[in-house]
Amino acid sequence: MSAQQQYNGLILLASYIQRIYIAEKINERIGEQTNPARLQTAKTYLDELNMIMPLFEQTRELTDTQLKRIKEITTATKHLMDGYFPQQPTTFAEKLSIVGSSLYGEQSMNAGVLRLGQLFQKEVGKDFEMRVKFYEERTRFIDAVVHTLHNKEEVEESLQQILANWFEGIWANRNYVLQDIGKIDQFLA
Repeated sequence: MSAQQQYNGLILLASYIQRIYIAEKINERIGEQTNPARLQTAKTYLDELNMIMPLFEQTRELTDTQLKRIKEITTATKHLMDGYFPQQPTTFAEKLSIVGSSLYGEQSMNAGVLRLGQLFQKEVGKDFEMRVKFYEERTRFIDAVVHTLHNKEEVEESLQQILANWFEGIWANRNYVLQDIGKIDQFLA
């Protein structure tokens, strides 16, 4: 397995854990029911990956112990993703949680791909650079909506509609989101 493929697996794994973590943090912040164990598990996994990835960037390899742990985290993350998408019909809070966590997860993945290009001197395409601003704008929007709800204020109808439209796009692609997590194993095999 090449170092580039392994790094790709690490950034994909990190993006899924980010989704889980942000979904729980949004729910916590807006006063919705959260799963504290799920939140803590995601935080622990992110912390572990944040320790492994800089070492990997220097050595371009995973130790047997690191690879074993990453595979354990991958398996656990797949189980955490089982409950990621809510049942229909969805509440506004559920839509916010999914949209916000998806955007932050995709932003993480995009940043990882850009970093991969730097590390391995690979052209990753201009669209990844262009997405940086896109994700910054959309995550700021999510942060503003979360802040509004946290302050027990009402979110304007036009903003709710924007979020509902984004949710529909994510919902339409949910099967791909859940299938893509299986690619992590291929990158780390």
